Amino acid sequence: MKSKPMTFCDTKTVLTYMEASSRFNIALKIPSIRKAEKAAPLHINRLELEDNRLVVNDTVYILKVYRECQAKTGLSIGEVDYDFDEQGFKISIDESIQHGDIKLAESGRVNSSRGSKLDELGDVCPTVQRGLPCDHRLRLYVSGSMRQFPYTNMKMYQLMKRLLTNFLGNRGGEWTIKNMSLQDNVLRWPVNGRRPIVRNVNIYIFSQRKINALHSIIDSSVPLTSLKTTVPHWNHIGISNHPLLKNVEHLIFTNHPQLDFFSDLFSIQTQNVSITTPITFALAYHERLISKFMEKTRPIGLRYSIVVKPLFKRNLTTINVPNVIERSTDSMKLAMGNDAVVVVQYTEINSKIWLNIETVPKKK
Repeated sequence: MKSKPMTFCDTKTVLTYMEASSRFNIALKIPSIRKAEKAAPLHINRLELEDNRLVVNDTVYILKVYRECQAKTGLSIGEVDYDFDEQGFKISIDESIQHGDIKLAESGRVNSSRGSKLDELGDVCPTVQRGLPCDHRLRLYVSGSMRQFPYTNMKMYQLMKRLLTNFLGNRGGEWTIKNMSLQDNVLRWPVNGRRPIVRNVNIYIFSQRKINALHSIIDSSVPLTSLKTTVPHWNHIGISNHPLLKNVEHLIFTNHPQLDFFSDLFSIQTQNVSITTPITFALAYHERLISKFMEKTRPIGLRYSIVVKPLFKRNLTTINVPNVIERSTDSMKLAMGNDAVVVVQYTEINSKIWLNIETVPKKK
């Protein structure tokens, strides 16, 4: 009995149940299934984006540039994780921007100047200085294996863009990402294709650029389950009420912002906010924090949860704030307008003490 080739629909069905990185690899090798691969539903459990590193589930793609001239000096194996020009100097972020790329690095936070010493290999290619050709190669490591390409044909940032476009670009079928992290200075996202549904995102250091970029690439019709970030100590701008934040079910800060930051934080549209680094400030901090929350009328359902070290737990009967309805050592209720009550209370979950501040409907 002769075997029959799979139909387009059959191919889509098979691809739908394949692990994402294996599916990408097969599509690269078999051009005839690429159209079906782009049309089939796709689920990625883990997607991590860095400037020279890409992780899809358990498959890790790492880009390096091999500099033969530097390897011969004996200082290193000759590999660097940045792009450089003909003289060996690092290419700046702005020079690496391609069509559709989104710059995430804040101005002044990344050194983009040429001519400064960047690592133990040095910058200037000694072979080029002598007017001789140098063997520079672009290396792609995939889960232990390595492929090489002539560096004269393609830079590292260009290969990263090509990988992301081949894997994620031009998608027509629904696709989801369960956990996504952005640690790169430039988001080299594909220009064309359907936007993914994303569940959980970690953008690491908070910036307005990253919020804007994330909002531009994901399907915002489906809420984000969680958005995790860290407020840098140099942040003096605060956090604006971005439309994306209204679409986040749980906003998580992995460090404790300065008190001034809360003026903006209490005004954003995210209903559930957690700060997972314990309070280590003076006891008066609790009073100032609650007072800031009470400065304006907050929507019902708004909830802030902050980890507190036992040493800094405050007896709530000693806090001096207005509109107190009732209080005890670990809880208090405050009136907020005619329709709401603010409940402040300590709870213990998994051996951690949390200070919860929540706006609830007033009982009629």
